[in-house]
Amino acid sequence: MTIPVPGTYVIYNIQYSTQDVDLHWANVTDGAPVVGYIYNESTQNMLWDLQVVDEEQGLVQFVNLAGNNYAGVSGEINGSGVIGTSIETTFKLHERKIGEYEIQTYNSELVWELPDGNNFTEIILSPPISFYDNQAWQFIPVDGN
Repeated sequence: MTIPVPGTYVIYNIQYSTQDVDLHWANVTDGAPVVGYIYNESTQNMLWDLQVVDEEQGLVQFVNLAGNNYAGVSGEINGSGVIGTSIETTFKLHERKIGEYEIQTYNSELVWELPDGNNFTEIILSPPISFYDNQAWQFIPVDGN
């Protein structure tokens, strides 16, 4: 399996291609929602440092540049939100096709899903469905990667 190299990325949703992963208002409080939002290059809350934990297994962590906190989850059940947290949280990347990934929780089969293409829609966990492009993500490197 191929995963992106460590570095800083904007993470776009495949189905809602104008929406990227955003730590809402760069809020550093544990539990702040991670949402979809149209890209804005003047802010760092849409920039994520991808840290590879185990390349062979596709294990990674995401650190938000604005909040300097991790992407995490509010729980590992269907419908739980993806959140910002001070707790190191590991996810699994699964390449669906070249350059498109599912982001799966470490302890379950659930994956990140963007329910719609509206700004401020919280990214949630859902069972993986291979043809749901709102569960697929593309990593766009920021200059310097």
